[in-house]
Formats: sequence, structure tokens, C-alpha cells
Amino acid sequence: CDVFSIIKLIDTTRNDLPWEFMTDRLPTILLFPHQRKEQSVKFPEDFSVNLPNLLKFILHHSSLSSSEPCTKECLHKETVLQQGHISHLEREIHKLRSEISALHQAHDQLEAQLSEARREEHRLQQQKHALEKQHKTLQLHSEQLQATYDQKNQELLEMAEKLQELADASENLLKENTLLRILVASREGRLQSKDEIKESLQSEQTLSEDNDISVSTATATLEEKRIDNIDTIETEHSSGNRTE
Repeated sequence: CDVFSIIKLIDTTRNDLPWEFMTDRLPTILLFPHQRKEQSVKFPEDFSVNLPNLLKFILHHSSLSSSEPCTKECLHKETVLQQGHISHLEREIHKLRSEISALHQAHDQLEAQLSEARREEHRLQQQKHALEKQHKTLQLHSEQLQATYDQKNQELLEMAEKLQELADASENLLKENTLLRILVASREGRLQSKDEIKESLQSEQTLSEDNDISVSTATATLEEKRIDNIDTIETEHSSGNRTE
């Protein structure tokens, strides 16, 4: 008779059991009787996994291999063995329940972490969209500023060219003004010289006219005197003739 049963978890990735023990769902329960490997069986998939069904399944497939009739002593041993099996199974089931509870807790923690990660991902996505929108806005603003800068720079260049043209024109006007001042001063000097010459000529002409008037007056006086002398002579001559 078996002393006790051993319950173990089988890693399905390393399972080298025959094909009839392959399964498409987990968990799956397999029973391997001691020294009766050929009598290994799989827990029926249409049975719900609970303690009564597990006990029935184990007790049903853990009977003695011998076909000899059981005595009272054998039955007593079998009863004790079954009680030991039941106690052992209860402990293993309790252990499995603890592991399942721990797995559920770990699953819940993972779900909570996953939910938190999803919320964080959603928040990061929103933040990413906001940053992308802000980046586009800043990029558009930067392009507008660059366009404004280029326009103002072009205007400044044009203004600088105009100012340079005005400076050149002002310099040319200053030179022309200086030349005009020189020409005006020269012209004024010439006019002043002409006026002085004209005044000198007028003075000389006035003096000449005065001299001419004096000469004319003297000539007229002499002419009058000569006429008077002639008249006197003629009078005297006439008187002499009459006397004769």
C-alpha cells in the first residue's frame, strides 16, 4: 500500500509526458500511482476542481494493485492510509490555496500596477500631445519671428542705403554750396571792383564835365568880350565916318 501521496506542480514547458496527457488549458491534474505508471490518469476535464471531486478521483485511482481479497487488517490499513491521504491532501490543498491566494494577490497587484501604468501612459500621451502642440505653436511663432526679422532686416538695409544716398547727396550739396559761396564771393568781388571802377569813372566824368563847363563859360565870356570889342570898334568906326 502507498504510504502517502506527493503533490507537485509540473512545468508545462518541460513536460515530456505522452501525448494523451497533453492539455490545452490550465490547471490540469494528473495522477501517477506509485509503481503503476501505466495506470496514470488525468483528472476529467468535465469535472469541477474541488475537494470532494479530487478525493473521489484520488481514492478511485489509488486502490491496491493486488487482486487478493482484503482482510480486516488490510482494510484497517487502507482506511488509515486513506485518512493519511486525506490529511495530506488537505494540507497540500491548503498550501495550493495559499499559493493561489498569493498568485491572486500578485495578479491584483500586477493589475493595479498595469492600470497605473496605463493611466501614466495615458497622461504621458496627453502630455506628449500637449508638448507637440506647443512645439508646433512655438515653431510657427519662430517662423513668424524669423519672417519679421528678415523683413525688418531688409527694411533696415534699404534705409541704410537711402541714408547713405542722402549722406552722399548732402556731401555733394555741401561741396556745391562751398563752390557757390566761392563763386558768389568772387562775383561780389568783381561787382565791387566794377562799382569802384564805375564810381571812379563817374567821378572823372563829373570832373571833366565841370572842366568843360568852365572852359565853355570862359570861352563864352571871351566870345562875348570879343563881340563887345568888335561892336565897340564898329561903333567908333561909324562915328568917325559920320564925322568925316
